[in-house]
Amino acid sequence: MFIIDTRQRRKEAADFVSRLPASPLYSVEIKPYKRVRSQAQNRIMWMWYGVMAEYLGCEPEDLHEQMKVKVLGVERKFVAGQVLTYPKSTTTLDVDGMTRFLAAIEALAAELDIKLPTSDEYGYAMAKAA
Repeated sequence: MFIIDTRQRRKEAADFVSRLPASPLYSVEIKPYKRVRSQAQNRIMWMWYGVMAEYLGCEPEDLHEQMKVKVLGVERKFVAGQVLTYPKSTTTLDVDGMTRFLAAIEALAAELDIKLPTSDEYGYAMAKAA
C-alpha cells in the first residue's frame, strides 16, 4: 500500500505499478486515505473497560457492547424473515471517531465517579488526527 502524501511518493507508486509484469492481471485501487483507530486507542479502551467492569461487577465485553449502543447506535438487518438489531462496530472508526468514543467512556466513568488510569500512550490515543 502506498500513502501518497508528496510528489515523490506519487512517483514511487507510479514507478512500482509500471514495473509490474503483464501477467498475472492486477487490480489497483486508488481511494482517499483514512487513518484508522490506533493500537494505543484500542489498548486504552480495554484498560478502561477492565477498571470500569470491576467497579460495576460486569464483564468488560458487556460494557463495550453497552457503550457501542450508547455512542454509536445500532444497525438493523433483515435476515431469514427476521429483523436483527446489533450494535455498530468500533472497528470502522477512524482516529477522530475513536477519540470521541474514548471521550464518551471517560464521561461515563466521571458520572460514575470511577477514576480511570492513563498510560504513556494516553496523549497519543486522545490526540485528534492531523
